[in-house]
Amino acid sequence: MSESVELLQTLIRNACINDGTESANEEDNADDVASILSGCGADIEIFDAAPGRRSVISRLPGTNPDAPTLMLIGHTDVVPAHSSRWKHDPFGGELIDGFVWGRGSMDMLGHVATMAIAFRDYARSGNHHGGDIVFAAVADEEALSTKGTGWLLDHQPDAMAADWIVTESGGSSVGPIDAPLISSLSAEKGAWRMLLTIRRDPVHSSMAYGSVLSTQVAADVISRINQYVHPIIITDTWKQIVADWWGGNEDNPIMNPDLIDTLLPHIPILAAKNAFALSRMSTVVTGIQTDDSWNTVPAEIRIEVDVRTLIGQTLDDVYDHLRLAMGELADGVEITAIAGSDGSASPTGTPLWDLMTDAARIQVPGAELRPIMASGITDARFYRHRGATAYGFGLYSDRLPVEEIPRMLHGDDERVDVQSIQMMGDLWSAMFGMFGERTSR
Repeated sequence: MSESVELLQTLIRNACINDGTESANEEDNADDVASILSGCGADIEIFDAAPGRRSVISRLPGTNPDAPTLMLIGHTDVVPAHSSRWKHDPFGGELIDGFVWGRGSMDMLGHVATMAIAFRDYARSGNHHGGDIVFAAVADEEALSTKGTGWLLDHQPDAMAADWIVTESGGSSVGPIDAPLISSLSAEKGAWRMLLTIRRDPVHSSMAYGSVLSTQVAADVISRINQYVHPIIITDTWKQIVADWWGGNEDNPIMNPDLIDTLLPHIPILAAKNAFALSRMSTVVTGIQTDDSWNTVPAEIRIEVDVRTLIGQTLDDVYDHLRLAMGELADGVEITAIAGSDGSASPTGTPLWDLMTDAARIQVPGAELRPIMASGITDARFYRHRGATAYGFGLYSDRLPVEEIPRMLHGDDERVDVQSIQMMGDLWSAMFGMFGERTSR
């Protein structure tokens, strides 16, 4: 068993669950990563944004101060898992039939484990030239990074400074064996965690007649948000991605706002989900909170809404669309943005894009990279907003079909095969070596 697989199993078993509450804690995973890196020759710093919210940043200094800095960044927190729905213990890290099972194996502890081992081994070699290389294992990505990358860039900017960034996701291959296309995440929607607060007079539930019930108002608000039809917008980013994959045919209905929804029922469900998400803002209710007892209609109800915006849309657009969705009910609802950021994109064809392509071709001869856009978000957005180039990348074997991966991310029975772990580690090692050679000149 490889050291990367063993580290991945450990990180899974640490169960660093981030449910968005104050109970989240990444210390165990951060400490295990720091232990792996110890003594490798790189500078290691540990930062706690809050109790338990620990990140590890390791920098291998280069010899060329004018060269860019390459950063590999992975998050050590994972989302919750319901064990009753899984075939195997989601926090057991079991190796079964060549797959490591567990929450975070794909998102993104497999990246963290392989990045850490590859970085350590490269640093130990003592042969690095060129620009600085940084490996960052960060907290809190699953709850918008207010205790992770966002906090680190605000409070420890020197430690997090980088020009070229690689994180999740991408890495799946499609097409013929002699000319495969490998996906790389170059763009992503914005994400806003919004809170709708409804306040009405509290009412004893046995005497509700004639009262305006906060629960009924909340039900009406949720119904209107669910029924609201967002306008379809075909952005330039979406057009470019479609053109890169399928050619620039303007007659393609997936680029026509009048036709795209008629196409969705006739294409594979994964493609339909992506096309729908990437052609409009989305507003989805994800939580409802009250503080009163079972026999009281509460004075306050809080509704959490996950809003995903297109590139070019801002927080002001989020407020506008929520008000439009609620109609006249909006006058009695307080709208608050808890956290979030706008959409972001990096162009393809950059030196980092070429570096990833050449490193991938060592294992996948003839490969070409193709950009994808995510409906979710990654820590890459922080760097794109600061003018850096950032992509999601990796390599997966054919034991992980492209249509299977999205079902496992935040879903049941998440797992990654040992071959993919080996491929990922070899990819990072190749990138480090090539980066050193190309930036030492």
